[in-house]
Amino acid sequence: MGVTDKLGREITEGAHVIYTNVGTIGKVQDIKTDENGSWVLIQVDELTKLWYNTEYVELTDQTSKVTFNEENDKEVSIDDIKDELKNNFENTEMGDDGVGGG
Repeated sequence: MGVTDKLGREITEGAHVIYTNVGTIGKVQDIKTDENGSWVLIQVDELTKLWYNTEYVELTDQTSKVTFNEENDKEVSIDDIKDELKNNFENTEMGDDGVGGG
């Protein structure tokens, strides 16, 4: 048997796992085992890859964490939130009337 999650289920490359301590979800990119245990490299987003000890991850069918938007009574994915923030940032102009320090 290969590397397993904290519930004893086998983890394979390409599977999605959740780091249960903080809710980080990502796709398994690589698996390694050393004298300190077994580890999975998960890709969280386009730029972030993190190694996690498999004693602290669980397999999941989620590809991104879902949050609840109380304003309009619907679920919003993390990717939706990132897209909205990116669009808002791109549409913001810097003014020349900045506050001076002193």
